[in-house]
Formats: sequence, structure tokens, C-alpha cells
Amino acid sequence: MKKALLLAFPFLLAVVSAAYAQGLSTADKTFVTKAAKGNFAEAELGKLASQKSHNADVKAFGEQMATDHSKANDSLKPIADSAGIQMPTKLTGEPKALYDKLSNLSGAAFDKTYIHAMVQGHEETAKLYETESGKVKDSQLKSYVDQTLPVVQQHLSHIQSLQQQSGKSAAQGSSEK
Repeated sequence: MKKALLLAFPFLLAVVSAAYAQGLSTADKTFVTKAAKGNFAEAELGKLASQKSHNADVKAFGEQMATDHSKANDSLKPIADSAGIQMPTKLTGEPKALYDKLSNLSGAAFDKTYIHAMVQGHEETAKLYETESGKVKDSQLKSYVDQTLPVVQQHLSHIQSLQQQSGKSAAQGSSEK
């Protein structure tokens, strides 16, 4: 009997996994893909900011992006795996173009471009997560969204304050001339 149960376990696991993968709607699978790519991009761009920026606040924000968005993808990975969704391993499309652009900038130009991109990206991400939170049915994905949304909102608030600070310092610099 034990042997039969042990032999049946892998089969049951496969059936349950397949059933779970079928449980995510097409819209939820699209969200998981977007979220994974977004988290990966934020982490990679954050690493770049932590290396290239000369502004301590921007550098610290970049480090926070790398840490928080990597953790978010770690939380998302089991959901993606069970739905047969590949996690990203390299930047593509717009995030790759932004990374390449930022790689060629330095100083204030780097900080301004990075901050602007982070404000815009986190505004879009917050809207995406808010929308998903209201319609997701899968309990694991709902938990992920509900845990991640406040972090994204905190990032948005933080980067907006950095944007305001950099705007004020730029205005002060030009009024002193």
C-alpha cells in the first residue's frame, strides 16, 4: 500500500500542477508575465543606478529597487512556474533601450533620466497591480498582488519625493547663477 502511494504521488503532483496552471486565466497569465518582466527590469535598472549615480539618495533608491524587485520575483516565481511561464533572464524591448540609454549617461543627466523613468514606471505598475487586485481569482496570485502593491506604492511615493528634491535643487542652482 505504501509503495502504491509513493508511486502515485508524482502522478498526483503532476495532475495538481496541471490543474493549477489551467486555473490561471489568460489575463492572469499576462499579468504574471508583465509583473515578472517589470520586476526584473526594475532590479537591473536599480543595480545600474546604485553603481552609476553620484547622488546618495538615487544610489540608495537603486539598491532598494534591486532588493525589493528581486524579492518580488522570488515570490512570483512559484506561481509562474506552475503556470508554465518563463521568468525573464535578460532585458528586452523598452527596458533594454532604457538600460542602454542610462549606461551612456552620467551625473545629473543620469539621475534625471533614471528618476523620470522610475516615476513613470511605478505609476504604470501601481495602476496595473490595482487593476489586478480587483479582479484576480487565484488565491496565490491575489496574495502576491496584495503583498506587492503597497511596496510599489511606497516606491512611487519615494521616487516622487526624490524628483521634487532634484527639481528644487535644479531651480536653486539656476537662481543662484
